[in-house]
Amino acid sequence: MSPTGQLSTGLFVRSKKGVRLRDLTVYRLVKKMRAAMPWLEDSDEPTCRGWAQLEVIASRIYAELRVHGFVNDKGEPRTLLVEFRQMRSAQLRFERELGMTPASRVAMKGSGTRAAFDLPAMMAKADDDEEE
Repeated sequence: MSPTGQLSTGLFVRSKKGVRLRDLTVYRLVKKMRAAMPWLEDSDEPTCRGWAQLEVIASRIYAELRVHGFVNDKGEPRTLLVEFRQMRSAQLRFERELGMTPASRVAMKGSGTRAAFDLPAMMAKADDDEEE
């Protein structure tokens, strides 16, 4: 609570409850990522968590910009707008590593690494190998 007795909300919440809620949001995002992207491996979890943390923070920055505007009283872009752009740029690097962009998925399939494997093709190949 602030000195005026009102609950403080916003970008810089430091209460244990607020931090725990953010951590839970990150956990849920990582869980959804693992379900939606079957090519991810256990070793990708730190990268997924980093992306999810950036997503939570960037979403809060965006909400702050929506409420208080994109320009300051002098008509200049707010500093937070630059931070938001940098946050999304960093997040895009994580997305490329995780195969979240169309181009990165094509590259993964082409290199044969971390791409979801074709189970029917693998089974057919195994059958062919057994027949020989």
